Amino acid sequence: MKCWKHWLLSTAVIVAPLTQAGTLYVDKEIELLALDGRVIDALNTTPRDLKSGDHQFVFRYKNRVQDGGREIEFKTPPLLMNLNTLANDDIEILAPQLNTKSQAELYFSNRTVWQVKYANGSIKTIDYDQLTEKDLPKEAIQKVLDQYNKAQENDFYQVVESDEASNDLLKSIQLLYLQANQKQRNEIKEWIIKQ
Repeated sequence: MKCWKHWLLSTAVIVAPLTQAGTLYVDKEIELLALDGRVIDALNTTPRDLKSGDHQFVFRYKNRVQDGGREIEFKTPPLLMNLNTLANDDIEILAPQLNTKSQAELYFSNRTVWQVKYANGSIKTIDYDQLTEKDLPKEAIQKVLDQYNKAQENDFYQVVESDEASNDLLKSIQLLYLQANQKQRNEIKEWIIKQ
């Protein structure tokens, strides 16, 4: 029994560091769009587990700021940042404190770095790339991100087998079937059964 307890304790000591994961947090002014080459569908405020290794974040600054006497929404184009983390790194993508449109425009017009805060309080400055134009809809980001990663020949590019050609053919056949009269539909059915 004593030997069994020692074995369990030894295994727990070895396995515990391997199963730990860091966590990614974002400020409320940060809209997290993609993580490690894949667009995020869920809320961006949800903390995300990060394993040890290289990570790719696509995000944008999005906040309500003052423009003269009115409040407007200011947002940046999608920004792409790469960062290497350890298994137990808890990091937070920080947002600048900007109150007016002119402050925001000035801030983003001459910056190519972003700040990330670690759980121990240290802040690291990371270079970022602008992914594309400002008003890119979230649905289109995956395609742009795939093109970027393919051009960079990095590990975040994931080849997805596309059945678009067969889908187009199937859609064409379905359309022809729907447009056919009853006699033509029966002939199509007979032809399919013979195949």
